[in-house]
This record gives sequence, structure tokens and C-alpha cells, in this order.
Amino acid sequence: MAALLTAGLVGGTSAWAQTPCIDPTVTPSFEEQRLVNMLPGTTVPAPQLIMEASGFETFGPKFIEKLCGVPKTASAKKHDDDDDDDDGDRWKVRPPSSYKKALELVKEEGHDLWRAAVDRAQGRKVSGTLPVSDDRPLYWARLTMTKALRQWTPGFALTPEQRAELHKQLDRYSRGQHDIKFPSSRKYKRIIVSGFDPFSLGNPGSVSTGVRIGNPSGANALSLDGNRLRLADGTWVAVETYILTVNYTEFNEGMVEDTVGPFYAATAKRHSRWRHGRDDDDDDDDDGDGRGQSIDASISVSQGGGFAFNLEQWNGRFHGPTAGNDGGVECPGPNSARLPYNPPGCNVYPPERWLGYNPMPWVKQLPPQFTSATLPIDSMIRAQTGKVGGTFQRPPGDTWPVADEVYGVLWGTDYSYYPDCDVPATASRQSPTLNVYPPAELPIPPGSEECARQGAGGDYLSNEVAYRNTLMRDTFRLSIPAGHIHVPVMTRFGTNTNPGNGAPTDVITDPTFEAYRDTIVEQTRRLIFVIAQNPKEGVPPVGIPPN
Repeated sequence: MAALLTAGLVGGTSAWAQTPCIDPTVTPSFEEQRLVNMLPGTTVPAPQLIMEASGFETFGPKFIEKLCGVPKTASAKKHDDDDDDDDGDRWKVRPPSSYKKALELVKEEGHDLWRAAVDRAQGRKVSGTLPVSDDRPLYWARLTMTKALRQWTPGFALTPEQRAELHKQLDRYSRGQHDIKFPSSRKYKRIIVSGFDPFSLGNPGSVSTGVRIGNPSGANALSLDGNRLRLADGTWVAVETYILTVNYTEFNEGMVEDTVGPFYAATAKRHSRWRHGRDDDDDDDDDGDGRGQSIDASISVSQGGGFAFNLEQWNGRFHGPTAGNDGGVECPGPNSARLPYNPPGCNVYPPERWLGYNPMPWVKQLPPQFTSATLPIDSMIRAQTGKVGGTFQRPPGDTWPVADEVYGVLWGTDYSYYPDCDVPATASRQSPTLNVYPPAELPIPPGSEECARQGAGGDYLSNEVAYRNTLMRDTFRLSIPAGHIHVPVMTRFGTNTNPGNGAPTDVITDPTFEAYRDTIVEQTRRLIFVIAQNPKEGVPPVGIPPN
């Protein structure tokens, strides 16, 4: 039987009851089922501990109250002066009475969650004991809200399509994807930066240390969102950020393109004005909501591995076999048995509404097999963003070979490909050489006859966001900086380099974990500002592609 009580939803229970509204028999999503995951030796789910330690444990229950409504007490009804409004007398908090009202509610609540996460990360509204830089409360609080929405039984008819749209809007508003608005003045260099949810969280319902993992790219996005400042060289920079899901489904629906596409379109329009001598409008926001503003760079960021930042040069169109957070796999089976077009999910297919043509069925170069970064690689490497100094020190276990650098910065020029797109055999080119820049030999770009197997950033969603973002730049024929930064990994707890290898397994945080997150975020921030200072530099020389 449906029940209003939030039993089964991490975040507590309600103290009142009324007409059933939350149906706990509705199965949570694959991701939502991790809300009960525990660390070894503990009795409370780790997501609950993370939310309680950050003050985010109330988002789910409060969202349920707004979905279901809060009735007035008998005494409150008795003293209500509006005796003619019987329905109004019932509610202290009125539930949505229509799909339109529900859509308004999920957008508002999603936006409020995003702003709360940003405000906490930037020290404006802080609660709980976790450091403000922690990105994990946003992820887990979002899941308590999506679970509530999934189990909601409203008092009006709701089609499956409408429910899906409610989920989509709650998700995207809570990721800052509709919160990107730059200052109107063109004195600012405008930069969009993405981050990702945590991943590798363990199987739903499991006991493991994976559930406590965060993602420094998400922490970086929260720390940078809305930054407006003047750099040492006099450059004014405005940064807006958003966070992406670690799932193929939303990528296939166009999450990346729908977020950055309007800004690329506005940039192309503005550049057209420049070419025709008609740039007399300082505020280029055509519709007033920020979606029509031009940008100077669009950077995607994700967690990689090791003790170095990798600036990924080439991005491939191919999907690998790794599952997303929702358990979904686009290209299943042994890697060697997968061709670019079989099964269809092995390739990236950006939405027709942004490409201007339908990319299905598979055509080799529509869209292209590889795209390229246009980041100021030379300046980003030579800027010494990892230089040790002050509070910026190497975290425990850091093995980067340069003693006075926290993390290295490398030019990622490796990739793998199918020499013959009809034969399931791959080759690779340009394996990276650690700590050598400029390279002894020019890296060779992919050839026109080759099909992508992996980009410099691999074949998972890091590579895919890089591909989709830079393809949007090319679709609008722009040359502004766009590309991907792979940041070091931050899964380390205790004094050991790997969780479970003598490090504590029953804590949600410790100084080592926090040291990695904070140093990665700081150096990422420095790299973003180097891009702002060198928007027209372009990439270093590369060789001549084969064929």
C-alpha cells in the first residue's frame, strides 16, 4: 500500500500522515538503490552519513512535503479566517495540482539544490562538519529527490512522458545546466567549465569503500561557479559551471549539446557581427535568460588517474564497454569484437537538432571519427600551475617525480584506431611520454581513413564529453579554446595510495582524502585561468596525418 511516510528514503521519516502520496513499492532506479550502501564495519548508509555531515539530509524529506503537501492541524483549521476556501483550509503546504505546477516545483527545487551546493562550496552558507569543498552531498541529495519523484502518486493524471520530463528537469536544474548566466560586459573572458558526478560507487545494496568516492571535477565546478575576478595580467574572467551525469542515456539525449550549444550558437552569431563590422551591442543576451550569450572558451573536466593532469588532444567517437552509474552499457562485449557500427551503440550520435543532419544510420565521417582540442597547451604546461608553495603542498603518497610540483601537466596525444573500419583489429599511436615537453617528435593526428577506438582520454564518458563539446565548436565553425582536462584521481584515504590497503575503511572522509581533493581543485582552477589569459594561442604543432 502506498504511504506518505518516507520509510525507505534516506533522510528520515515524516511525523504526519494523510492521503497516500509516496508509493514505496515502486522500485528505485539503479543509482537510487545505492542510497542504502554502507562502508565496512558501519551500520548507517554512507550516503546518509555524507548528507548529515553536510546539512543536506533535509532535501529529500522537504521535497516530499512539497510533492505531497502538508495539512494543517485541526486547531489551525479552526482558527483559519478563510472559511469559504475549503481546499485552502486543508493545506499548510499545498501539493501541485497539475502537471504544470509540478514542473514549476521540480525546476525550483532542482535549482535550489544546485545553489545550496555552490553556496556551501564557496563558503557562503555552510552547515555540517564536512569541508566546504566536498562535492558528494549534491549527488546523494539529488538521488533522494529523484527517488521521491519516482515514487510519487499525485492527485492528478500524470502520463509516463510527463513523469519522464519532470525527472529530466529536476536532474538538469540540480546540475546547474540552466543556471549559466554571464555578466553582460564584454570586458570579461567568459568560460564554461563542466564537472562530473562521482562514479565507481559499488553495486547497489553492497558494502564497500566505493560508496564514499567523490569526484574532484565536480568539486572544481562547485568552487568555480559564478567566479568573477581580475587575474594578475589584468584579464577579467567570468566562469560558469555545470555538472554532468556519468550515464550514457542522458548523453544520448543531448545533455552536453543542450547545455553548451546555445552559447556556441551565440558566439558564432557574434563573430559574424564582427566580420561585418556590426558589433555595437555590449550585451549579447538576445532573450534575457543568459542562454544567448557568447563565450570565449568551453572546457570539460573529469577525473583520470595517477598524479598528473592530462590535456587530451584527440577525442574519439567510439563507446567502450564500461557501464555508467545506472548500469547501462552502450557497447557490450569483448573490445576486439566490436566494430564502429556494430552494434550501433558503439558510436556517439549527437542529436540532429544540433548537428543539422541525422547521424543515423552510421556514416563514417558524419560526424567525424575524431575531434581535436584547441587549448593553449604550451602555456598550460609552462605556467607551472603545480608549483609547491604556501598551503599548496604535495598530498600524502604523491609520487609525481618532480619534487617541487604537486601534480604534473602532460599533453595527452595518444589514441587508438581501426586501420580498416570493417575489421575488428586496432592499432595505437603516440603513447604519452611522462614529463617530456615539447615532445621529441611531433604527434601524428588521426588519419582520414581511420575509425576511432579510443581518444586520448579513453573510451568512456570523459572522452565522450570532450568529443561532444569540441564537435559543437566545429559545428559552429569556431576556433575558441575547447578541450578536456583529465585531473588526478582522489580515491585515496589514509597514508596509503589505495583504499583498503591499510587505510581506514569505515570513514567518509579523512585528511588525506581532503588533501587530494583540495590540491586537485586548486590546480584545476589555475589551469582554467591560464586558458583565460591565452585564448588565441592555439595548440602546439602536430605532424601530418597519414592518408
